[in-house]
Amino acid sequence: MTGKWSEKKMENRIMLLFLFPMLLLLPGCSSNEPVEPVTETPKIITPSPEPPPVQEEFTELPCNHFWSEPDCFDPPVCLYCNKPGGFPNEHEWTAANYQQASFCVNCGEIDGTVLTPNFLKLGYRINTTAGRPYAYKTITNLDETLTTTGIAVLLFIDIFEADTGYAAKPGYEYIRARLMITFDDENAESKGYQYMTGQLDFYGMDPDEFPVAYDDLKDSDITGFKTAGRMLNYYGEDYEYYLKYELVQNEWVGNIAYLVREYVYLVPAGYDGMIIYLSNAGIWTEDEGRSIRDNFDKDTLFFRLFSQTS
Repeated sequence: MTGKWSEKKMENRIMLLFLFPMLLLLPGCSSNEPVEPVTETPKIITPSPEPPPVQEEFTELPCNHFWSEPDCFDPPVCLYCNKPGGFPNEHEWTAANYQQASFCVNCGEIDGTVLTPNFLKLGYRINTTAGRPYAYKTITNLDETLTTTGIAVLLFIDIFEADTGYAAKPGYEYIRARLMITFDDENAESKGYQYMTGQLDFYGMDPDEFPVAYDDLKDSDITGFKTAGRMLNYYGEDYEYYLKYELVQNEWVGNIAYLVREYVYLVPAGYDGMIIYLSNAGIWTEDEGRSIRDNFDKDTLFFRLFSQTS
């Protein structure tokens, strides 16, 4: 018995030695109850502020200025850096004349208006149109206490640079016109008639000048033309002008008197200020010192010679 027990005991010990390592491999005690998961509070990580950017030291390089041209409104400006430099130009004004107002020769700006023609400044007015009849009052020839009234018509105005018998002159043009006067009343038929005509400069006329008679005209270098020794002011420049006129017709046809005069002027090209006037011969006197204005009255006719088709 004792020997058997000892063997059994020995077997049990051997079994324990075998099971002991196995027990070490078994998990610990378990339970059917759920196990709460372990949660950890998340850590809040605050980002550290970024360091300020490093200010690089900048030195502005000097500009080799390239200046624009100034004008009358803007100063010169550097085309590289737009820096203004200096002041605008000053206006350079021309003198106003009868055809053009004062203007700046640098920028073209206009200042003011043209000069008022002396003819208008003195209160005179152009009171005729070419091709239309106008009453012309004057004195008779045999009795200067009597008057007669005729009809005056400027038949045509012809403007050209050169023609047969009219040589070209650089910068000039010809103005040719014919004036016809007819008389048919009783005073003219029995006592005849007188007439007075002449020419004026619409722009620069001097009313204190003396009228120039045909015999007072001077010879010129233009064949057939004379000069009056007076100048025309055109765009601020003085020009000599040339003229000739002749009696084309002077006769009675039945009881009607026909008087036709042709006027030809050589003036600066484009000039539109030549005036033919026709006034009462009874105003005219040979007294020395009587000026042009002394020969005008309310019935004086003024014919301005310029193109009426343009």
